[in-house]
Amino acid sequence: MQLQTTMNRSSIISAIHHVLENELHTPGLENFGEHSRLNEDLYLDSILILQLLVSLESKLGIEIPDDALSADDFKTVFSLADFLLAHSAKPGEAALGEQSPQTQEAEEFLDIKVHCFVSCLCEIIKADARVDHRPFYFGVWDAEVVVDENFHLNYHSATINHDFFRKWYRSLYGVAVKPWYEDKADKSKNIDTLLRLLDKKPPTQQIMVMLDMFRLPERENKFNQNPFPHYVLLEKTQDPDTWFMYDPDFRWEGTQQKSQVIYAIESDAVGGGYVFDSREIQASSKRDIYDYFLACFNVHSNPMTDSVSTIVNYFTRKQDTKPDDRHKGLAEAIKQLPVLAIRKYAYEHGFAYFWRELGHDDEAFEAWCEVIEELVSSYKKIHYRAIKLGQFAAHSASSHQLITEIVELLAQQNHREFTIKQGLLKEFNRWCAVNHLPLFAPSSSLQSPLLEAGI
Repeated sequence: MQLQTTMNRSSIISAIHHVLENELHTPGLENFGEHSRLNEDLYLDSILILQLLVSLESKLGIEIPDDALSADDFKTVFSLADFLLAHSAKPGEAALGEQSPQTQEAEEFLDIKVHCFVSCLCEIIKADARVDHRPFYFGVWDAEVVVDENFHLNYHSATINHDFFRKWYRSLYGVAVKPWYEDKADKSKNIDTLLRLLDKKPPTQQIMVMLDMFRLPERENKFNQNPFPHYVLLEKTQDPDTWFMYDPDFRWEGTQQKSQVIYAIESDAVGGGYVFDSREIQASSKRDIYDYFLACFNVHSNPMTDSVSTIVNYFTRKQDTKPDDRHKGLAEAIKQLPVLAIRKYAYEHGFAYFWRELGHDDEAFEAWCEVIEELVSSYKKIHYRAIKLGQFAAHSASSHQLITEIVELLAQQNHREFTIKQGLLKEFNRWCAVNHLPLFAPSSSLQSPLLEAGI
């Protein structure tokens, strides 16, 4: 049921509260108010915000264009209400309500997490002028994703290991990444090992551990996943009940109660830990960087988009359930897509490395960053339509249109990413020429996706 045609900010704020309480069943609404922050105060992650928008579109009788979605608009209840108010006005008609007060500089919305394991390893590299951390991100843009037996997309799985990154970290920077966590041991034994390592930790050693971020509610959690496996670095403080935690991926550091951190490590959903030492760092050779780039560069496919396509095909074509049931399952199946999409920012690290090495101007680099940004944000458009598909599953015409749009967006994503890869390959070959290394030309059997991208 739509609200009245003429809306003001107060009625929209009431609609936001109604959807959160009665449709999304959001806990903690005692903190609700016009200045409540959606993520930090109401614990709405990107997925819940998209679900909220879909419901509000229907209730308010408005349509929100893709290009209107902006991080600034999702900072507080007030800013979201202003955003919706602006889109509720008919052409030539002013929206009712007060002018928005000036807000503080917007916090990052999604562009934080890239790859927690890689980010932890890169911290000591960033601090050493002899080496460059950017090449290590070559392995992130097509890092492994998992489609499980239920055709659900996952960024974390017990089947994923980090041997590829460990091997190349040693090759590029000379540093051994040694596991201390024993998968077959119980939690208490592994925590005892961690305590011993922290007691004996030399200043140059880094101790990495996987914990469940969902068990640290006082920490800002942009994705609000439950569970949320995540790697951080730990060390002791002078207070025996307090540890210092450094989270390079979320760019946060500070003290945490030791008991809380241990509770997050004890989660059955997580398990893993490594040690490495900055004393071992050695300068990278150009040949090692060359070999690593080729080991990471997937010229014939885009695994993340391919995985999403597989899931979309499954949930839109399977015959063993009613259309509305299977369509509703798609949004849940790809709910981790916002977490995974951030990995595509690793392309910026690749361009940045070659740009610095080759002395290119910043304007061309910024142009590539815009293409990469569109790649990341378009995954959100796909997920947004999947959520809509679940809501409008009973309406065959709407469902067909949404499925068509999702398929078209996936095709555009493939074209866009092959365009990025071709541009990156050109810069790689220019870098190879400068450093007297062999140029890379994909074999004819692997060239077609790049050629089809029109580059």
